[in-house]
Amino acid sequence: MKIVSCFSYLEEIKPLAQAGADELYCAVATLPHFGKPAALTGIGPLKTAVRAAHGLGMKLSLAVNGIAPEFTLKQEAGLLKRLAAADASGVDAFITASPSMFSLLSKLKPQLRAKLHLSSVQPCFNSLTAGFFIKLGVSRLILPNQLAPFEAREIIKLCRARKVETEIFDYRFFGCAYLNGRCHLHFPDHYTPNIAIRDGSMCRLNVKAEKLPALSCIETDPAWKPRLGPVMKRLSVRLGCGGAPRMANAASFFDFFSAGVNYLKYGTRQDASEIKIKKVRELRAMLDLVEKFSTTLPHKDARACFIEKMTGWDGNKF
Repeated sequence: MKIVSCFSYLEEIKPLAQAGADELYCAVATLPHFGKPAALTGIGPLKTAVRAAHGLGMKLSLAVNGIAPEFTLKQEAGLLKRLAAADASGVDAFITASPSMFSLLSKLKPQLRAKLHLSSVQPCFNSLTAGFFIKLGVSRLILPNQLAPFEAREIIKLCRARKVETEIFDYRFFGCAYLNGRCHLHFPDHYTPNIAIRDGSMCRLNVKAEKLPALSCIETDPAWKPRLGPVMKRLSVRLGCGGAPRMANAASFFDFFSAGVNYLKYGTRQDASEIKIKKVRELRAMLDLVEKFSTTLPHKDARACFIEKMTGWDGNKF
């Protein structure tokens, strides 16, 4: 299993490689991508990034995974030109989500040289969906964080048979287990009784399990107030912001590793540079640990030892 790390600034490339990253990915401000703006400014810096990454023996992918990129027929030519320039810059793959982006990239063939990766923003939950996107030309499938290893077994089996790579996010640094292109609590607006907060996160109010919101945005009949605690607890559990059990944990990572998933990703582009580097080091340490247990112990014992060790992992330093 290899490590894929995000980056947002050219200065981060070498330190991330030294921290243990095997591949990198980024976004460019002039092309549609998912997530908060933390991207290179244009094709010029992208070319520089590609040269730097390749010089260190690393591949570099470009995220063009906007959920619903909006463009008119008149704007399409300009978007195609920018995609062609990105391809010519030497990027190794485009991380795609919207069918419209697949359609646009297909218009660059046969000159298109970069491979296609399916973003988890376009979540793939079964082998039929995987087969559909494989027919569209994806060479790597990034599994959504909501998918358990047992549920993913047929997808992984199909990808292996079709020689398509698979990738998962590190469960510790992904944030909400439900954060992808289909979560409408994160995108586009957080509505309060009075205003709509652009790009707000309704499920990330300043709350803890069984506590009421610290923000004074909820006004309700006094008779309902006793019910708010249990409601907030359920939201906290459901959305993964209250320390509740999640599908993505040490056990699921071990099972994905054992199933032969090829890549482990860290992808919070808005993190500060020093945090990115620390997190990549943590990914490398976890991979070293799982490889050590897997090669020296029977499978059942290796799994138990890995889970026990990672249960004591301290994430407070982040």
